[in-house]
Amino acid sequence: MEGKKTIIAIIVVVILIISFVVITYLYSNFSKTQIGLLTEESNKIVEMDLKIDDIDFKIKTEKDYAVVEKAIKEYTSDLKNIYVEMEEMSAGINPNSIFSAQNIEDDNLDKIDEIISEYKVKSEECISEFEALRKENKIVENIETRDIKRRKDYYKDLYNTIILGEGMQSQFDILEEELKNQKAELNSKLNKIEKIKEFLEDNESSWEIKDDKIQFTNLIKMTEYYNLLNQLIG
Repeated sequence: MEGKKTIIAIIVVVILIISFVVITYLYSNFSKTQIGLLTEESNKIVEMDLKIDDIDFKIKTEKDYAVVEKAIKEYTSDLKNIYVEMEEMSAGINPNSIFSAQNIEDDNLDKIDEIISEYKVKSEECISEFEALRKENKIVENIETRDIKRRKDYYKDLYNTIILGEGMQSQFDILEEELKNQKAELNSKLNKIEKIKEFLEDNESSWEIKDDKIQFTNLIKMTEYYNLLNQLIG
């Protein structure tokens, strides 16, 4: 009887060992597969042009690896969206809209100053927001707030290794430089708007609002005005 119990005990132990080996093997393969997919998705971001390329938000990994993948893509998207906002501000400047009859009521150009100020404030906010997001505490916070089921330190380290790696940081450096270039372009346009405003103020006797448009009574001044507008458009 004792012999049978011993044999049963040995069989149970063997089954447990085999089960452990199989589970370990399967988990190891799963982890390798997931890390491979995560690396592939991260490399796509490293190789793309963040100014124009769209981020693929389809999550390719599973379980907590998917949490890491989503965190990386959403963080990158947050930076990209700030750049897009700045770019759209600069590209969206329309001198005909800015110097419309509605903005120059009673020959008063105060609204032009308000428009210039609003653009400057928004552009500074974009720069500040981008720089804040790039600080390491914000990068780490992005994964800290995620719902990771188990082995949180492992997945946090995995996220930090990727997002703080040279490839990713180089991409973000490039995007930050492009953001500042867009701000410089925007400021250049705002300076031209200020010059047009000053021109209208200095030559207020040469134009009037008629039929919801600026109309000049002096041909030379009209030509100078449209030359200034064309410089802004160009």
